[in-house]
Order: sequence, then C-alpha cells, then structure tokens
Amino acid sequence: MTSEPAHGERGALRVGPSAWHVLGVAVAAQVGVSVMDQGIPTLTGFIKADLGLSAAAAGLTVASFAFGRIFGAYAAGVAADRVGERRVMLLGALLAAALVALAAATPFPYFTLLFALGGAAGASSTPAGGRLVLLAFPRNRHGLALGIRQTGIPIGGLIAAATLSWFAGLTTWRWSLVLAAGIAVLCVVPLSLLRDDRTSDELPVDRPATARLRHDRNLVLLTLWSCLVVTGQYALLAFLALDLHQRIGLSLERGSLLVALANASGIVGRVAWGGVSDRALSHGRKPLLLVLTAGCLVAALALFAAPRSASTLEMAALAILAGLTLIGYQGLWITMVAEVAGPVRVGAATGFAVTFVGLAIALSPPFYGLVADIAGTYRAIWGVLSVVLAVAFIPALLIRE
Repeated sequence: MTSEPAHGERGALRVGPSAWHVLGVAVAAQVGVSVMDQGIPTLTGFIKADLGLSAAAAGLTVASFAFGRIFGAYAAGVAADRVGERRVMLLGALLAAALVALAAATPFPYFTLLFALGGAAGASSTPAGGRLVLLAFPRNRHGLALGIRQTGIPIGGLIAAATLSWFAGLTTWRWSLVLAAGIAVLCVVPLSLLRDDRTSDELPVDRPATARLRHDRNLVLLTLWSCLVVTGQYALLAFLALDLHQRIGLSLERGSLLVALANASGIVGRVAWGGVSDRALSHGRKPLLLVLTAGCLVAALALFAAPRSASTLEMAALAILAGLTLIGYQGLWITMVAEVAGPVRVGAATGFAVTFVGLAIALSPPFYGLVADIAGTYRAIWGVLSVVLAVAFIPALLIRE
C-alpha cells in the first residue's frame, strides 16, 4: 500500500481552522447523517409490526436508505475532490434530512423510494468527510484521526438506538423519522460555518495514475473485505434486538439498549484500531487487519453459541465484543483505503469503496431476514454470518503492503 507522505507528513495542506477543529466538525456532520442511516434499521421491529411485514420484507424496507448510498457515494467523492468536501457534505446532509422527514408522511411502499433518495444524498458524508480529515493530519496520525471521524457512525447509531425506539414507543416510528431528520440538521450547523475547502486542482497530481485508481489491487481487496464484514454490522443493527426478544424474552425497547451498547463499544473500537495501527505503522497495517478479522469471527460465533438460558448481562458482554469488532472495524479500514489513494484522490477512492460496501449494506438486512424466515429463528443469522466472516480472511491475506 502506498500514500503520499510528502503531503500528509508536511501537514500544511490546510489553512484556517486547526486540524482538531476540522475533525470535530467532520464528526458532528457524520453523526447527523448516521442518526438517519443507522436509526432506520433500529426501527425494524416497529415497522414490521405496524405494517404486518415478514422479516425479509421489513429488512428490505429498512435497507432502502443504504441501497440509495450505492448511487451517491462515488459521485460525491469525485465532487469532493473537485469542488470541495464541505460543500458536498453540507448539501448532501440537508437534502437527506429533508427526504427522510418527507418519508415520514408518505404511505408504504412509497416511503422506501424516499429512503433510497435520502441515502443517495447522505452518501456524501463518508468520502467527503474522510477527505476533509485526511488533508488536515500527517500520515502518522491518519489512523487515529480517521478512526475518530468514523466514530460519528456508531455515535449516530448510539443516539438512534437510545432515542428513536423509545420515541417510537411513545408516538410512532414515523415521528421517530422526523426526530432523526431534525437531529441531522442540527449536527451540520458547525459544518455550515466552516470555510475551508480544498480541491484537487490545488494539489499536484499524476492524473493518469489516479484515473486508474479503481483498478488498484489493494483498493479492490479492501473493498471486498469490508463488503463481507459490514454485513455483520447491519445484522447487529437490524436483528440483535429481535433475536434477544425471541431468545431470552427481552422487550424490543430493552433489546435496543443492547444495540446501543454495541454501538458504544464500536465507538471505542474505531478509535482504538486506528490508533494502534499508527503506533505499529512500521510493521504495516495489514497484521492488525487480520487480527480484527479474527475478532469479528469470534464475536459472530459467540452470538450463535449463546444459549437460551443466557442472562441479559451475558448478552450485553457479547454485544460489547460484537461492537468492538463488527462495528469498530471501520477506523482501520478507512485509513487503509485513504492511504491507497493518497490525499488528492481520497474522495474518489473512498466513494468507490463505499459504493460497493453500500450494496452489501443494502442486501444485508433482507438477506439475513430471509435466513431467519427459513430457519425460524434469528439465531441462525449469526451462524451464516460466521461463514461470511471466515471468507473475509481471503482478501485480507491477499493485500500487499
């Protein structure tokens, strides 16, 4: 894997706000989008019960936001490289919030289309936000900085899991969507005050080389690896509460609190995996990626093996382990993707990767919902996930640093 240390290590690509201020703004904006993105799957049980859907149909419905991201991520990354990441993030977040709020007043199945359009708009947050942070920090702080930026996703999920299900219980899941959209708008206010965009035209670039970025071996392998691992994250978000309800009799509201716990540990994981990779930079980031893959597999197997007699405390411990790995992996992954591209094309590279990861996300809830429908138990999801994660070792091993 390569990067462009002449830019990153100099740390002088950006003028204006300090690097940490830029990072804080990027995290806040990501939190806002993730409250919608991560929050819609946490409402799976409420949507399923209200509309009388099967598990697979409910999974397909809540996956529509993620499905929409497939069509927006790469274009947003290219736009961030060209016109500036702040503009792209701000416009995308506000448009996504407007569409989700509109979906709350739209009947089924039409609101799924609005979810998809909202996902396409909100897809800008990852490629543009990653570029914003990468340009602000030197290479030996990329893992920590990008890991912290990626905590915006589970922080948004934590807020969503802790509030949206509770609010849906008091009102309806539709009002929870309005709440999610409102939170997103508030979270991008600091971004609107930031006046600091850089475009690729300001940076020296070997355009023929970067034009072939999509053919980069390591980028393709990292994308494939994440496509497999991210299915575990969305299996947790969509079905952990339902599994706990079926297996040990927890209410959906209490089950959602364990989902929130998994998201909280995912926050720690994203910072920790990225930070540790910085400290071990002389050995490369690949060894830690293999360790992380093994941790994901252990978490899935533990969820599958947990007996019906398991206590809430024991399942909480498993939720923490699953969060550290299956949700926490993105800090390390996004750093490796960014360093494949270098600062000039990080938006396009991240957008490329997120496009395919978005497809995996969109397919995950309906796929695992179908597994549960066929098996008659949500526990089967973790068994199938274990097989998927075992396959993830293949692209991880093939990466060349």
